[in-house]
Amino acid sequence: MAMSWQVIHLGKFPAVVLLLLMLAALLPVPSPLAEVAYALDGTTAALTEWPIPTAGSQPTGLALDPSGNCCWFVESAGNKVAHLDPSTNTFREWVIPTPGSYPTSLGLTTISGSLAVFGTESAKNKVFLFFPSTGTYKEYDLPTKDSGPQRISVEAEGTKIKAWFTELGRPSNGYGRNAIGEFTYDSGSGTAKLYELTLPPSAGGGANDVHASSGAIWFAGRSAIIKWDTDSSRFTTWAVPAHPSTQGAFVDVDALGQVWYISRSTGVTSSTDYVGVLKANNTFTEWQIPTSAADAQGIAISPVTRRPWVAEHGADKVADLDPSSGGITTSTQPAVRKSDPARGVMLTIVTGPVLPATAKVAPEASTAHGSTTEQFTEWMLPTGSHPQDPVVDTSGNVWVLESSANKVARLSLSPDFRLACEPSSLNIVQYASGISTCTVTSIYGFSSPVGLSGIWVGTEPTGVAYTIPSPVTPAPDGTSSSTLTIVAAATASTGTFTFQVVGTSGPLTHSVNLTVTIATGAVDFTITASPQSLSVAPGTSADTTVTIQSVGVFSSSVYLTTSGAPNGMTLLFGTNPVTPPIGGTVPSTLTVRVSGAPQGTHAITVTGTGGLLTHGTVLTVQVIGGPCLIATATYGSELSDEVQFLRTFRDNSILETSTGSNFMIAFNAWYYSFSPTVAEFIREHSTVRTAARVMLYPLIGVLKVGEAAFHLFPTNPEVGAVVSGLVVSSLIGVVYFSIPVTALLAYSPRVRRIAKRLETSASAVLLGALAALPFITAIGAPAALMIATSIIVLTTLAVSALVASQAILRVARPR
Repeated sequence: MAMSWQVIHLGKFPAVVLLLLMLAALLPVPSPLAEVAYALDGTTAALTEWPIPTAGSQPTGLALDPSGNCCWFVESAGNKVAHLDPSTNTFREWVIPTPGSYPTSLGLTTISGSLAVFGTESAKNKVFLFFPSTGTYKEYDLPTKDSGPQRISVEAEGTKIKAWFTELGRPSNGYGRNAIGEFTYDSGSGTAKLYELTLPPSAGGGANDVHASSGAIWFAGRSAIIKWDTDSSRFTTWAVPAHPSTQGAFVDVDALGQVWYISRSTGVTSSTDYVGVLKANNTFTEWQIPTSAADAQGIAISPVTRRPWVAEHGADKVADLDPSSGGITTSTQPAVRKSDPARGVMLTIVTGPVLPATAKVAPEASTAHGSTTEQFTEWMLPTGSHPQDPVVDTSGNVWVLESSANKVARLSLSPDFRLACEPSSLNIVQYASGISTCTVTSIYGFSSPVGLSGIWVGTEPTGVAYTIPSPVTPAPDGTSSSTLTIVAAATASTGTFTFQVVGTSGPLTHSVNLTVTIATGAVDFTITASPQSLSVAPGTSADTTVTIQSVGVFSSSVYLTTSGAPNGMTLLFGTNPVTPPIGGTVPSTLTVRVSGAPQGTHAITVTGTGGLLTHGTVLTVQVIGGPCLIATATYGSELSDEVQFLRTFRDNSILETSTGSNFMIAFNAWYYSFSPTVAEFIREHSTVRTAARVMLYPLIGVLKVGEAAFHLFPTNPEVGAVVSGLVVSSLIGVVYFSIPVTALLAYSPRVRRIAKRLETSASAVLLGALAALPFITAIGAPAALMIATSIIVLTTLAVSALVASQAILRVARPR
């Protein structure tokens, strides 16, 4: 595929942008949108008219057969079913058995591989089923007198075929019947059933048209669009926008499930008609037909363009609506009403074979001229033709019945294409790109290559380039797309500009404009941490990933720092600084290690600084109570009574006080520095585990005494914590250290003298720390409190061990 390339005042365009352009040309092309705007440059179309053999037949109810070929219709005054084969210019006409039946409408399907025609006989209160292959008619009398069947539509479901029709009553009664009928034919048994339903009052007194689709039957009520849900037996009505002297008249459903209708003037106080659509979001959009007194009679959705065509019976025109813009939109709320169909008994009369009358006619060829007013393109037919009941075949040809001229007419537009780009507005920052999918859609069988190019309309920006692969060739009545990529350099012009995509194929040229807004490229970054919350026990660590995201064209180094961490917590980045690529991300692992940090939740601010830019994110670190590693290894389980006691005393007593929690910071830093190794050794050696139990047994007793001392001061836990610490430290010194110290003191008098001086110094330090403790607690200095409590514990251990050892020596060596 060739590529259209243009660089506009490019200057020093970065190589990376050129690479983006080449890659963009290789991107897969997205599917086109369901609705796009287009316009045709041509103003003429070929018009072919076939005179109907029966004079004054009053043709109505034009329909395509299931193959998509035209045309079948009924002759109201001629009392016939008729078919036109345009390839041979031949009409076939079958007389309806009941004279003066005044047929109004027909619907077609296949039964056992053969065409079947359902129709209404409004004057004789009947519906019929006709098989052209055998010439057999089955006529069914409706049970309700003067029901006046009118429009009919067929819903085929396997062997059960349902024909839905409207009942408006006799003209002499003012079309006063507000009902619909369901005619069900069983192709296996050849039997039929009839059900009748009364429409809700909100229908406005009757339904003027019907469209049957699987499970949902749509009606054009006089004042509402009506849906009958066959599964739930419910009517849903949407009141159409009100206009003076207008009523809903015809209905069709497009491929998106949107319901199109005509709001038709009755000519009393208004001569204005509207084309409207009911969308799935419960909104109506209506467009006013530009010709006054158009008297629109019939609407059909083109399978090629998916746009509606209407027949302007009073203006001798057919009109095509472009619904991509314009119109007036209003909201509506549907009303739901359940209803029970009533079974009716029908009398069946079978007649046949009825042989057709065959006539070959000479078609009349001419040119129809079109004119565009706002969203409508109207094509003028011969004066007095009075078109109605449009249908559009699979090639996009528009067929109508010229009721007054007694003809079948075909409007054939020349092959063409439409061009649309979506999105039609691009917002691009410097050093970035935007893409739009440009779609070429075949109209009326167009299948030629379309060359695509682009130009700036008005002011041209500098430092901007574009690519659009070209040409593209749609399949007949299909589409083909190309991706337009517009790239702005770092120094590109800023502002709003108009870029035009031009499609050319031979003499045909179409274009579409896009709005391109170029803004100054953002230079920024964001910082995030994932996960944002960590739970860490003393002696362990946890990781979080800090991610720097480039915003716009940012690509500088970002330096990472932290703040808010308490003592006993260290934070270390795996990579610092980090540099994100333009539009990309870069991670750095932050490791949080806890040694003696206090229990609780700590908010750590992680800050990134890149040049003059600074951003931060908050990391929440919860320091949880560390496990009693040595005790757990010794007793074999965290659930043992001894381990539970140790944890409870620590967490529920000591850590609940300021003095105790600050001491534990220092203690944890010391304890968890060696306890994992010791605990592992104990677990691996049963003999050591037994010895450890013996060693810990006195400690458990000491701590129980300490717990009792703590609870002696229930009104002042801080005093209780200090007293408990003194008691526990003293007892530990006596139990665990007095014997080794006694052995040292017994070694020589010199050692005893040193010990005496050490005892005196330690006692002085202990008394000083105890005296300073209330003041430190009052001013709330955590670091000082941690040092003071640690000194108290250590000096108490020393003094108690020295005093106990000297007492032992005195007992052992009495004077």
